[in-house]
Amino acid sequence: MLTSSASNSTPSATVLSPIDDRLHPYYLHHSDNPGYVLVSQPLTGDNYSSWCKAMLIALSVKNKTGFINGSLPKPSISDSLMYNSWMRNNNLVISWILNSESKEISASIMFADTSFEIWNDLKERFEQSNGPRIFQIRKELVNLIQNQDSIGVYFMKLKSLWEELSNFRPHCSNFRPS
Repeated sequence: MLTSSASNSTPSATVLSPIDDRLHPYYLHHSDNPGYVLVSQPLTGDNYSSWCKAMLIALSVKNKTGFINGSLPKPSISDSLMYNSWMRNNNLVISWILNSESKEISASIMFADTSFEIWNDLKERFEQSNGPRIFQIRKELVNLIQNQDSIGVYFMKLKSLWEELSNFRPHCSNFRPS
């Protein structure tokens, strides 16, 4: 009698494999596919900061940031279930990154083995090249005038420049799992 009432009032705790646990990074939702484009603006080189921020948000929503920041290392091949799951997820993240870049950039990283390698390669290549863009944004801010624009349009131009400038803070280079 005690067992039946306990089973009626408390749900049984089932232990899920990481592959089946929707909160685990190895879990793949039925909508996760390699052709999916996670961000609206592809990486072209001069937009690295905003692209990086958008990708971090998208990968965070998909619970896949551990693949790009190195906190989910490749399991031993002897654990074939975890190894295969990690490989599937890593390749999915690689395909999402490739789909979110210009053809020239994706061709240059096509043969990397891990999404972590790709992420670091892109960071090394494009994070340092922001100096000219920062100068250009600051110049645009100094020279911005309202002219015939409404105050709302003028403010949106100003705000978008401020936002772009603030995106050049190193939030992508210092990204670590929380």
